[in-house]
Amino acid sequence: MLKKCFIFLLPVLSLFAKTPSYDPQLIPQTSPSTEFEAKDFSHLLGHLKGIDDDLFKMHFTLYNGYVKNASALLTSLTKLREKGKDTSLEYGALERRFVWEFDGMVLHELYFENLGPKPFLDRKDPLRLKMIMDFGSVEQWKKNFVATGLIKGVGWVILYQCPKSGHLKNIWVDEHNINLVPGGKPLLIMDVWEHAYITEYGLDRAGYIEAFMQNIDWEVVSARYKEAESSK
Repeated sequence: MLKKCFIFLLPVLSLFAKTPSYDPQLIPQTSPSTEFEAKDFSHLLGHLKGIDDDLFKMHFTLYNGYVKNASALLTSLTKLREKGKDTSLEYGALERRFVWEFDGMVLHELYFENLGPKPFLDRKDPLRLKMIMDFGSVEQWKKNFVATGLIKGVGWVILYQCPKSGHLKNIWVDEHNINLVPGGKPLLIMDVWEHAYITEYGLDRAGYIEAFMQNIDWEVVSARYKEAESSK
């Protein structure tokens, strides 16, 4: 009888068994890459209307600077963390700067990727239908996107899909990192820092925006929207 009771209690007793300990030295350690690679967007040269190749060559150089700076900052942050100095003033200052450089790198990549004159969305394209639903018409979306691009300051205009409602919204982003929508899906990105147009358009930002609107790769923008929808 006692033997039977012991056998019955074995599963219960196992719940109180000591959790096995693990030797941290036996757990594989991963080291995040501290170097980002610049993407090649030279295929845009000679294929954009109203935006000079020399302007884009300068813009590519600027983008490469963001990649280089983000990599250098990440290396410094990693070294400080490994030394246990991630509560230092130096670490905090570098962390803030890293986010600024990193966002500048990523936003430029998204901007270059949605460039390349492609016909506007097909009448049955899901993104086109969504624009009509949320703005009333494609023309109203475009009017608001352009108006957002004329806001005083330097930064970006982004057509976002709201992570909560799913609605489309044209957002103004100060510099690279202020007003970004957490969890929002960026669909169309326009650079409105002065370096994006001043050597060709001077202070005529409206002229640059008009040229930008004629050089959108709508296949890329539509694909971003479809990807966002499929991931829900």
